[in-house]
Amino acid sequence: MSDDHRLRAVEQVLSKIRRDLSRTHSLDDLAQTACFSPFHFLRVFRGITATTPARFLAALRIAEAKRLLAVTNLDITTICMQVGYTSLGTFSHQFARHVGVSPRKFRRLISEMADQSWEAVLDAAAPPPPEPEPARTLRVRLNNLRPGDFALIGLFESGIPQGWPAACAMARGTSEADLAVGPDGSYMALAMSFPPDVDVEDLMTSDVPGLCLVGSYGHIQVRGGHVTQSSIVIDLRPRRPSDPPIVFVSPLLAAQESLLDSTVGT
Repeated sequence: MSDDHRLRAVEQVLSKIRRDLSRTHSLDDLAQTACFSPFHFLRVFRGITATTPARFLAALRIAEAKRLLAVTNLDITTICMQVGYTSLGTFSHQFARHVGVSPRKFRRLISEMADQSWEAVLDAAAPPPPEPEPARTLRVRLNNLRPGDFALIGLFESGIPQGWPAACAMARGTSEADLAVGPDGSYMALAMSFPPDVDVEDLMTSDVPGLCLVGSYGHIQVRGGHVTQSSIVIDLRPRRPSDPPIVFVSPLLAAQESLLDSTVGT
């Protein structure tokens, strides 16, 4: 079986999931759609998406909830039900785990940052350059970065960019960045790039094709505070249907904290 066939099968399954996020999609049903056995389908799905169908579905539900919170006035309970949760408590917990903040705070955050350009957001959110400790620094080189684009790179525990990354860096005007590695563990390096004039709301809530480029590299091992590789290369490419949604908002949170600190200090 060719890689193209596997990719088409997974994309067909994801199209079915996206059409009805509120439904319970069992592994057997999804495998039947792909014409695979459940065991083979799970292996193929993980090989293409770097996560499981259940986690991908959870990320899709949270991504849709983010969109509804940003662009509608629907109350949070209604949104919870629309994206497939029957318990508001469970929804709020899952949203905070994926996004980094509660649904209510996310709605307020998007509203407060709506007038900010991404250039201003990233200037405020950019972490300080890591100290030159080779054993604790991972150099990332990005292929296919478009001229003038920004890039965000983070270390995440899975192939889904969610929550707070274990390490992060920003590249602007250069195709290289240094990551100061965090706690011990096994991570995937995920990257996204986009033009500086893109709307904050669009980037945080939309899967518009061509809006950003993405890429990944895994796995990165951190042991005893030392990274086992000194450098990696990530090939950026247009997003495709099999890419997990971008659900984290840590750049906005970091920017908000920085802007608040500067306001307090004046």
